[in-house]
Amino acid sequence: MKRITLLFGLLVGLQTILFAQDTLPAPTSYRVNKVSFNMVRVEKGGFWMGAQRKDTAEFNYDRLAQTDELPVHYVKMHEDYYIGQTEVTQKLWKAVMGYNPSVKKCSKRPVTNVNYYEVQEFLRRIDSITGMQFRLPTEEEWEYAARGGNNSKGYIYSGSNEVDRVAWHNGNTRKLKKVKKRSANELGIYDMSGNVWEWCSSKYRYFDKERNATLGKDGEMYCIRGGGWQLPKNSCRVSWRGKRLPDLKNSFGGFRLCLDAKYVKEEEAPEGEILMKGEE
Repeated sequence: MKRITLLFGLLVGLQTILFAQDTLPAPTSYRVNKVSFNMVRVEKGGFWMGAQRKDTAEFNYDRLAQTDELPVHYVKMHEDYYIGQTEVTQKLWKAVMGYNPSVKKCSKRPVTNVNYYEVQEFLRRIDSITGMQFRLPTEEEWEYAARGGNNSKGYIYSGSNEVDRVAWHNGNTRKLKKVKKRSANELGIYDMSGNVWEWCSSKYRYFDKERNATLGKDGEMYCIRGGGWQLPKNSCRVSWRGKRLPDLKNSFGGFRLCLDAKYVKEEEAPEGEILMKGEE
């Protein structure tokens, strides 16, 4: 009887998840040089950013929280924005840049081995092709989207409290994986936990002014988020913060596109994609 009850509970839970994803707005599809990619709308709102491990009754308790995730503080997002449903793939990078820098080559895997400056050049080129203004997300935008925005259920990882449901890390893989092979989060965004860490546009700073005065060279680094396939599962937490010098690149670092909502066209092409300049 207990087994039947447990199975029923699991089925109900699965149906709830599937129904919730079905009710999400469809992502907006773009095409650049015949390569399509999706962007997910993140509605404005507020959230508690960071994590703490001292009080289970307070916001964002996480027993694995690090000191630079303190203090937990409230952040208000004043405008809607769009964020990539997946990391930028090798296929999209090659369509824009004409080459693939990744060590493990596969069109459906995230592009890797790109530093901050190379990402900026990619953004300049894709903007030139599309006539739009793509960018990297700020650290606040990244965490808000990873937590599920206004749909957040307070998970430790992006879309679950069970890391293996949503993330690739060094405990469950030995190589870079294709995008969308783990479950999406509450907004229908994939791989914000694990697979590759992601560049943000924000320079690394503490959340309090006192410690910022002691940053030194760390203040020249940029924030990275999300963990990666060569990193421990601890780094897949939505509040985890990493930092890298802008010229660093490796086989488990990539990025995700962001776009202000005001730049998104309302008119859609008949096939459901928004056409880019030169593809009409």
